Amino acid sequence: MKKEDTKNSQKRDISENFEAQFKKATLTLMVLKILSEREMYAYEIGQVSLQRSDGRYKMPLLYTTINKLQEQGFVTESNKVISEDNRVRIYYKITDDGLAHLENLKQLYAELDQVIWSVVYGKELHTPLGTALFDGGNDEQD
Repeated sequence: MKKEDTKNSQKRDISENFEAQFKKATLTLMVLKILSEREMYAYEIGQVSLQRSDGRYKMPLLYTTINKLQEQGFVTESNKVISEDNRVRIYYKITDDGLAHLENLKQLYAELDQVIWSVVYGKELHTPLGTALFDGGNDEQD
């Protein structure tokens, strides 16, 4: 392999690692957000993520994350259904503690996003950190 090809490969590996670490760090937020809308089985959660991200956000370690969320009391099994092809589908739902944790994660993510944007793009912080940065998705103007 040429020296230049090796450098390009290393740069690509660094970018891919950054994306993998970002997804790992945001996976709990994504799973809880999707489950806050309705009960779903794990494969369905992954499919919703792929659909909404135009195929960009594939959920790594989804079953491990769901198990951890169950241990923490943020998610619980709600139903088991046998599909037409005889697969057992375990449906999960978010708990009240999970909803509270989701709101905390959304707030933290919004704060960190604002900080990163201010550093990377030289934008001033318009909202003091620790205040409500996230309006719950309401896009209406006052």
